[in-house]
Amino acid sequence: MEADQIEQELSLPSALVDELISSGLLQLYLRQSVGGPGQDAMVAYHCVEAIARGDGSTAWCVMVSSTTGYLTGWLDAGVLADMAGSPADFRVAGSFRPQGAAVVVPGGYRISGQWDFCSGIEHANWAMLACSVEGESSPRAMFVPADEVEIIRTWSVMGMAGTGSHDVAAHDVFVSRERTTTGEGPPDEDLRLYHPSLLRMATHAPVAAVALGLAQGAIDGVVALAAKAGSSGSEQLLQDRPDVQMAIGAATAVVAAARSGVIDATQRACDDPDDAQTVAEARLLYVHAGRACLDAVQGLFHAVGTPAAMKAHPIERRLRDLYVAMQFPAFDQSVVMGGGQAVLGLEPQGRGW
Repeated sequence: MEADQIEQELSLPSALVDELISSGLLQLYLRQSVGGPGQDAMVAYHCVEAIARGDGSTAWCVMVSSTTGYLTGWLDAGVLADMAGSPADFRVAGSFRPQGAAVVVPGGYRISGQWDFCSGIEHANWAMLACSVEGESSPRAMFVPADEVEIIRTWSVMGMAGTGSHDVAAHDVFVSRERTTTGEGPPDEDLRLYHPSLLRMATHAPVAAVALGLAQGAIDGVVALAAKAGSSGSEQLLQDRPDVQMAIGAATAVVAAARSGVIDATQRACDDPDDAQTVAEARLLYVHAGRACLDAVQGLFHAVGTPAAMKAHPIERRLRDLYVAMQFPAFDQSVVMGGGQAVLGLEPQGRGW
């Protein structure tokens, strides 16, 4: 089974990567003007959720490559077209955290540093590495060919194992200025995707999609298991046990409600990005969806009992993947505080607002 192979090898199989490349799923936000799909946050959401229903690591890699590529909206179209090639093939991994240092040199920068949690780096052809630059107030994203950085294999985790989120190191690598951006000021093209208020819709809605897809996949797995298996303490089929019936009913309602809230709020925010209340509501619903999905899958795990702990069944992997996904900043408690401040008419002070 491919999902087992993905987890064991800590990366996506090459045949699967080839399919993701040909479908454009690793570059959903790459502009149409340079040959990309040029999709919006809603399309990205639905793509990622559908993939996560089958495998969380694959969905995470699709989400990361597409959302990390969001910053290419501030690169010159000619430069970006050269980077993407023809047909466009722009697979990017990296880190928004400024864990590197850049020195200004003629024509660009020389960068050094080590960045962690670079999901998908083993199948990426570009690395986006954020650096602090002396004399500049904002971190600068540096786009570097992946073969010019070192992969340090540090990824050993309880969940999302197949994302291969290893560290990346750069050792005095030159980056031309035209391949860098702070993401500030007007983008290269006046597209709705790059509206200042939609950054978190574009980058965090697909993260919520991973959680929702994983939870629905867990529900699917329990339904399939319940029709043919009992628990270690009873020969009664799981589907005939009231506690399992209750858990399935509750999880289905919780996940469906969370999904509806995320889709509705994201669409409304994309339709009217100047409405601060709507944007805040969408971000709050992303946090709520992640927590609701984790609670729902935990409930299923406990209701199923011993069989849920078996790696032969997909429930335990999805629970582990959810625990790891919930560490992502999109689900941070400070988002709730910032959202509450926005609803109160205050200037949000939470992380990432």
